[in-house]
Amino acid sequence: MIIFVLIIAGLCFFLCTNLLVNNRSLHLISSLFFGLLTTLSVILIIANFNNHFGMHKVTYTKSSVLASNSKDINVLLNQPIGTSGKDKVVIYKTNLNQKKTLNTSTDKTENRILQGETNARLVTKTTKWEYKNDNYKFWFNFAQKPNRYKTVNYFYIPKDWLNLTVKQAQALPKIIEKVKSQMGNSNNPQAMKQAAQSFVQSEVMKGMQQNPKMTAKEKNVLIKQSTAKFEQKAKQQAMAKMLPLIKKQLASVK
Repeated sequence: MIIFVLIIAGLCFFLCTNLLVNNRSLHLISSLFFGLLTTLSVILIIANFNNHFGMHKVTYTKSSVLASNSKDINVLLNQPIGTSGKDKVVIYKTNLNQKKTLNTSTDKTENRILQGETNARLVTKTTKWEYKNDNYKFWFNFAQKPNRYKTVNYFYIPKDWLNLTVKQAQALPKIIEKVKSQMGNSNNPQAMKQAAQSFVQSEVMKGMQQNPKMTAKEKNVLIKQSTAKFEQKAKQQAMAKMLPLIKKQLASVK
């Protein structure tokens, strides 16, 4: 609305200063009034554009679960931008089976990676300039629309996650294989087999205690689930042992 006021006030000021010359009093009063109105409209529009007059900052928060970029090890990727090392694009997933990764924006966006949390999650806080009330919106909405001020992405990841650059991620598979070969003799296959059998038997016994009428089919399903559970647990434990060596190797990748 302020744009229309400016146009009308400017037009009336032009007409009053050029046409109402016969009536000196009316000429002076109308010219002064519409001149002041034009000036005030310009000042308010400039204040709205430069200082967001009539607006205030409103922050919206959105949370989502983070999934690793790799199925073998928990990884969050980032790509540094520029030479300062402060700016970066974070490459992430919200689902382990997600084929296409998501990238953070570089426009008015800050990315912070915070390690040491229990659960991996992304918290996005978007701050926008919005009008304080409907009156301000009525007057200035045509001059300036509500717009985004900035976005801050907080990536909370546990300690056992790796925060890697793209170059480090590319080198990761070879490093894992190298570390595995160095630790190859530390795992006893026979002991692992016995531990797996013991774990599965324990899980089956618990299941049969809860369901004494368990059928052979249900028992086989439980055995498969217990075996997969043990393998996953063993994999996590093995990776936890290798993690310090993997981090040491990754530190040399720039």
